Formats: sequence, structure tokens, C-alpha cells
Amino acid sequence: VVISEKAIFDGEPVSVSFFIPYRDDNNKNYRIIVDSDRWIGSRYESIIEMDALGIKQEHLEYTKLLDLQPLPREALNNKGFEKLYSRFPYFNPVQTQVFHALYHTDHNVLIGAPTGSGKTIMAELAILRIFNAYSDKKVIYIAPLKAIAKERIKDWKERLEGEQNLNKKVLELTGDFTPDLEALKKSDILITTPEKWDGISRNWQNRSYVQNVGLIIMDEIHLPGQDRGPVLEVIVSRMNYIAQQTSAAIRMVGLSTALANGVDVASWFGVKPQYFFNFKPQVRPCPIEIHFEGFSEKHY
Repeated sequence: VVISEKAIFDGEPVSVSFFIPYRDDNNKNYRIIVDSDRWIGSRYESIIEMDALGIKQEHLEYTKLLDLQPLPREALNNKGFEKLYSRFPYFNPVQTQVFHALYHTDHNVLIGAPTGSGKTIMAELAILRIFNAYSDKKVIYIAPLKAIAKERIKDWKERLEGEQNLNKKVLELTGDFTPDLEALKKSDILITTPEKWDGISRNWQNRSYVQNVGLIIMDEIHLPGQDRGPVLEVIVSRMNYIAQQTSAAIRMVGLSTALANGVDVASWFGVKPQYFFNFKPQVRPCPIEIHFEGFSEKHY
């Protein structure tokens, strides 16, 4: 801090702001010393009693990755389903830990896991649960971006459609493409965007295919804090209302990166504690290297 000579002799108060690192240990006092390398007698010393401070701790709820035996694809107990994963013999550690919740229960599930941990396959486990136990129900996959929707359409059409696969009908329902009513009724999986499904589901009383939904998968569920947040909130509330009115449960599965406010999101999403999985960003089945490169530009 540079203080002018005029400010000193005029007796003007000087305000100095600086950062003090906080250590959460057993130290009861914190000694702060402010000194000048130019002026004699300008030393200031203060002792802050830590017991008198209320430090707000950021409490993050993370799920411990258990040391489990990796599940083989045969755990699906269905030859048709196992064929979908012929490219690998075992599910990865994160998929193994959430397998039972997704494939053997009908509870709402929220999963926060780093990119590259196989969340698409986790979504597929919930879809296969519907195919296995409630074959007459529809699956709605809500993608935050059209690019992600297009990617899922291409992948699932190749792997799920046709008699050589599961013979399931995958349809796109976005602003670019709206199929006819008959195709919607015959579809098994609808891939859509938040805005499109919000508009479609508003008139749910007159749309039987909306009432016939058994599973909703929301990808990138951490978006409620952004522009599309209100749309996602409306969808969750409306689907809960539809389930209540029709007495037919609608399962919701949320996928996200690791969540800092996971407990709040899980509560809003209607997820019981044992079905909320929030893995640390360091939990990565595929290793990653992070590099920080500085640059000499001002950031305002």
C-alpha cells in the first residue's frame, strides 16, 4: 500500500484491505501485525480471539468411492442387454456402486460424477430397468443442448433400434424436429430439450404419451443455477403433479458433474439420501492431467 506524505501529515485515516489465511486448527488466537518499511512507529499489532469468530464452513456432501469388486456385464441377467456392452467386460467403479440403485429399484436417483466416469451408461441402466419391468412405459431424456441430444439420438438409434438389437423406437423431439402423433405414441425413448418438453407437457391432460411416461432422465442437472433453471424446476414440479393425478409413479434420474450444493439439489429432486451419489471431482475412472498456464493480461 502506498500512502502519500500529505495523507500522513493531514491525519487522514487510511484504509488497508488484505487477505489473511484461515487455518482450522487448535490455535485459539490469531496475531495480526501491520508494519511499514518507511515510517518509524507505524507498527500496529492486534490479537484476534478465534473463539469469538463465527466462520462459515462450506459443508460439501461427497460420496466415498467404495472398494467394490467390479460388476461384470452379466449382472444385467439379460442376453439382449449384455450385448449392448460387448465392448467391455466389467462396469467401472462408479457404475458398479450405483448399479443396484439404478437397475434394481424405482427410486429417484441423483448422480454427481466427473466427466468421463460413464454417466451415459448409468442413464442406460435406468432405461433398461424400464424396458425390463415396465415395457409399456416411455422414457424421456432431457438434454440441455441440441448437440448433446443429436449425439444421444445417433448412439441410441444404432444400439437400441432394429430387431438385431432391442427393437426399441428412439425419437427426437426438439425445435428442429417434431414427429407426428402416431410416431410419438409408438416411441419408447423421446430425446428432447427442456424448453420443448416444458411446452409439450403443459397440455398433458390431452396427450396420452405424456401420461404414459415412466422415467425422466435429466442430463447436466447442475444447470438450475443458469438461464434454463426455471424451466427444469417447472418440469420437475409438473411431472410430480402428473404422477400424483394419474396415480402412476414417474421416476426421475438426474446426472451432473460433482455438485457443491448436492444436498439442496437432491432435496429439490425428491431423492432419498441412500440414492444420492455425489463423487468428488478427483474420482476419475479415466485419469486426467490438469495444467495451469498464466498469461500477462489484466482481468477486470
